[in-house]
Amino acid sequence: MNQAHPEDSEPTDEGAITRPRLEIAVALVVCVLVMLGPLIYIQGEYEAFVSEKGAPLEGAAGAGLALAVVFRTVSRTVLRTVIRTSARAGMRASLKGLFRSAVRTGMRSSTANIVKTASQKLPSRTPPPTIRAANIQSLLFASVLLYVSWVIVIGVGQPYTNLLDKDASIAQAEAVALEEEQVLAALYEQARAAYDAEQAYLQLQEQYRDLRVALKGARDSETQQQLEDEITRINLDLTLAERELAEALKASGNRKVAPDEDSLPEVIPRFPWMKKLQDELFTYAPYPGKTAWSSPVIWLGGLAMVLPMWFIFFVQLLWVRRQGLVIRHETGIDGGLIQLYFAGAFSFMPLTSDTIVVGADDVQRGRTAIVGLISPVIVGLALWVLWRVTGQTAILFLADAFIMYPMIQIFPLSPLEGLYAWRYSRVVWTILFIAIMALFLFVGSEALRNVI
Repeated sequence: MNQAHPEDSEPTDEGAITRPRLEIAVALVVCVLVMLGPLIYIQGEYEAFVSEKGAPLEGAAGAGLALAVVFRTVSRTVLRTVIRTSARAGMRASLKGLFRSAVRTGMRSSTANIVKTASQKLPSRTPPPTIRAANIQSLLFASVLLYVSWVIVIGVGQPYTNLLDKDASIAQAEAVALEEEQVLAALYEQARAAYDAEQAYLQLQEQYRDLRVALKGARDSETQQQLEDEITRINLDLTLAERELAEALKASGNRKVAPDEDSLPEVIPRFPWMKKLQDELFTYAPYPGKTAWSSPVIWLGGLAMVLPMWFIFFVQLLWVRRQGLVIRHETGIDGGLIQLYFAGAFSFMPLTSDTIVVGADDVQRGRTAIVGLISPVIVGLALWVLWRVTGQTAILFLADAFIMYPMIQIFPLSPLEGLYAWRYSRVVWTILFIAIMALFLFVGSEALRNVI
């Protein structure tokens, strides 16, 4: 009697598809307002500060401030990495219905079934042809996304515009050093003035105390009157001297220098070895200045930035084959959207795809992650040494590309490789983190930090 009419079920199916689409639109609007807006505002304020007061790479703070500026880049990278991985997780949750009805019934679903079957029935070290084809397809899709992102960041964002070549950078450093000497000389004079003001104030205090003692011992009225008049005068001088001392200390930053001291105490403790190491290893930016759309930095550079992803995957593929496991490379729509979103914010950080080792436990997955972190570090460092020998900027460009990937992947956030290395061993992860960050800070070029 009760028949189900097809038209009764259609609204439900449309609602299941419409709601995720509406969630996508709302999520994109929220991302623009909440995430992109602050990034643009903070970067704009920083550039305004630099244009008004100069680049804070040296100055009175010396090596300490220079290192702080570098850590600013690292902290910004951490923030963007957290935002990106969190956004991917959030987007996956909000698009759950859409992926179930569309994507999961397509490539991901079929690939997952193939991998499951292969892991149960095929203990062979060579993945089935279908899985191999799916991995190549995922790698190609990720390559397109990374390439497009690179073109947007370099061509539209122009991160190299304010960078200088080596000669101009050295001239600027010399000018900043001269300005630093002038600032320190002015601080020294102000500290000497503060010391003199303090001595004058203390001398008046001592005279005031002596007059008070003399007043107590005086017996005739004429002497008492003279002492009281002198005390009143000294009291006025003390008030004036106290005001002058406060102003002198404010001008000198509460620093005082005695006449027998020929130098000013350091404003920020200096570390000569760190400054020397930074000067020795400092890598100037390749291809500084505005990048023309016809420049190979845009079109060939995009290919160079994609190369490490293929290298890392095939190194890990060879590694897991020795363990009798299957590796799967997965580039999803969510990762692509987040990649392009950050490209719109003129930040190039390759976090498009995930690497899945089917059937691996924490030890096997952790070792695979460590291989994926160490291998690009070795190649990047070798390329950097080769650049130091040959001076070819193209080699430095490739070195930056290989250094970038482990620097981002080392953070223990899902689905980055750092998470699996962290689960494998906290000690190993800490050693890798220190080594990779030191490589990024001291070996990575100015261009690498500006692109990120």
